[in-house]
Amino acid sequence: MNSNRMKTTKAHLQAAGLLLFCLLPALVLTGGCARKPWKADIGEDHSQAVEQVFRSMQKRDASCLPCLDGDAVVTLENRLETKAFSGYIQCMLPDSCKFIAANPLGQPLLAVASDGVRFETLNTTARTYMAGSLKSYALLHDIPPAFFSGSWGEWLTGRIDQGLQDSLSFRSDGESRGVWVSFTKKTGGVETTTHLLIDPQQSLLLSRILEDAKGRILAEISYADWQDIGGCRQPGRITMSQLAFGGLVSLKLTGIGADDLCRERDFVLPVPSGYARKFLP
Repeated sequence: MNSNRMKTTKAHLQAAGLLLFCLLPALVLTGGCARKPWKADIGEDHSQAVEQVFRSMQKRDASCLPCLDGDAVVTLENRLETKAFSGYIQCMLPDSCKFIAANPLGQPLLAVASDGVRFETLNTTARTYMAGSLKSYALLHDIPPAFFSGSWGEWLTGRIDQGLQDSLSFRSDGESRGVWVSFTKKTGGVETTTHLLIDPQQSLLLSRILEDAKGRILAEISYADWQDIGGCRQPGRITMSQLAFGGLVSLKLTGIGADDLCRERDFVLPVPSGYARKFLP
């Protein structure tokens, strides 16, 4: 591995506490050769029954409280090493997220916040602040645009995508875990197909696979350790896999609470005096 690549990877690992989307540059997401787990169409009669379950899950999730917060451990694994950061996470659907990584004494080290369009980061050790559009961040780090055109709020809460999906397809799972429900949508000129593996018997989302317009898998987001939060189900563990270099990103959540009191200002990072500032377009 050349020195430039080693320096880049080291820098990315040091930023591992910056929520999931800021971990993506370290993994150079490609995933184009991943095996696709869905099989044959399940047939019209079965599809109608599954669609009823899917729409019921969609309606259920739409009624859940929009704000979640609690403790989180973010872990990044690749060929080089494994890094884990503990901290505080807050989400407000559809797209606002904040993560503050802390040292063992509880002192903040890194922070990131986003409203789904723009982002801010603070590095207390380097005393630096950076802000700009997620689109610019994606271009800078060669991240597929689909990651920033999707709803991180739904991805991090394990909820069914909202909005009317006009055309759904229903296929069996190769491991008989459930049924794959797929739909395609275009956001900001970016076409993405979402595949949701649901267990119709338990009305539970097991996995979400994102696929670009060329049919390449960008990532699989799996959900486990479900718990009841505010009358709705919330995964306690979220894993992002099918990434390059054998990489894996996981998020373990504890002490999660739900309410409807968070506001947009909660996702704005105050910049201390004396911090160096960098702005992307």
